[in-house]
Amino acid sequence: MGVEQYRHPEALASTQWLADHLGDSSVRVLDARYDVRATSAGSMEAVSGREAHGHGHIPGAVFVDVMADLADPDDPLAILSPERFEALMSRLGVSDDTTVVVYDDRGGTWAARLWWALRYYGHDAVKLLDGGFTRWEAQGRPVERRAPDPEPATFRVRVHPELRVNADEVMQAIGHPDVCIVDALPEVFFSGRARLYQTHRAGHIPTAHNVPAPANLDAATQTLLPAPELARLWQPLGLEPGRRVITYCGGGVFASFALFALYVLGHENAALYDASWMEWGADPERPVEAGSRGSKHG
Repeated sequence: MGVEQYRHPEALASTQWLADHLGDSSVRVLDARYDVRATSAGSMEAVSGREAHGHGHIPGAVFVDVMADLADPDDPLAILSPERFEALMSRLGVSDDTTVVVYDDRGGTWAARLWWALRYYGHDAVKLLDGGFTRWEAQGRPVERRAPDPEPATFRVRVHPELRVNADEVMQAIGHPDVCIVDALPEVFFSGRARLYQTHRAGHIPTAHNVPAPANLDAATQTLLPAPELARLWQPLGLEPGRRVITYCGGGVFASFALFALYVLGHENAALYDASWMEWGADPERPVEAGSRGSKHG
């Protein structure tokens, strides 16, 4: 995977590109800020970015809660149903002809969930803001507090089933020479030294490789690594162009960012196990491995 340039640079929006298009009615900006933090009890606590959005956001940006808004109420481990996703996009002012720019303040590791969801439902005109709100603010670009009120739009889903897999398909992929399973969580969870969820088992899916989502970023700027560095990060996995990749994490978020990085590099034969460890780690029938085998990037 030695490359000098991104194969899909159009998947990234620079802050300058977005600044130049803020007044464009065909562009919709979505604020997908979200975070988790450790509690005093040692568990992880979700922190929605809704309050941060109210304190200041990119002009015209509409807030999306990447966990609450994108999870299906009838099946919280899965992405919204097609009908509900259409309704959500309509409310956000996203039509079939809209170019969507998504951002967060963690380099895109959360916003990528929305990037993947849009592509899964057939909307390829979606970009991730390189460096996100962190870079936007650092450059002194405009921020507003006024809540936007977008005009409802008509959005029609066109499902791409090849972009998503379920637990049974992951089971079939374990040890398969033509499939590479990627765990996008930090190494401490991959190895089993810590539990992501206190009620779940520790470890990873057997034969998985560990490429933590934040490893794809320049830690100082929160921008995606340059193409040569990004290719070197993934090179140890031996991803030939036709080899299938399945990514997972805790709940389909970091794994979406792994898919984003692979897509930018040009590796498109890849799918998300969106129920991820929330499902796998809770099911005693599913095999679990511990240790750091396959952990190339801690």
